[in-house]
Amino acid sequence: MFIPKSLYYTENHLWLRQIGLWDFYIGITDYAQHKIGKIELIELEFKNITMQKDITFGIIHGINQKLNFIAPLDCEILVINPVLQENISLINKNSYEHWFLRVRINIHRDNFLSNLEYKHLIKNDF
Repeated sequence: MFIPKSLYYTENHLWLRQIGLWDFYIGITDYAQHKIGKIELIELEFKNITMQKDITFGIIHGINQKLNFIAPLDCEILVINPVLQENISLINKNSYEHWFLRVRINIHRDNFLSNLEYKHLIKNDF
């Protein structure tokens, strides 16, 4: 299973790609999309443009199971990816190319897992 070194990871199987000083794209890992199976529906739930750490902000429904989106840190939502709203199956083709959100996080990246730490987290499932 491919786990890029250039990304940051969460224990809830999200990846984060830094695209500026404080901006990140957020997507799900390849591991997560394999566990979920073919993705059928994505529900994102936002009450405002900010998310609080550890709050569920959506659900991905797959043929095998569901995955809750849990905010990795307090952040501001900048953009929801319009491409995925049109074609959610793109995530099953390449989960690291297609992101769900672009967010602004005012915190240091050391709060995330490295690819080695993430590999260690999921190693029992390989």
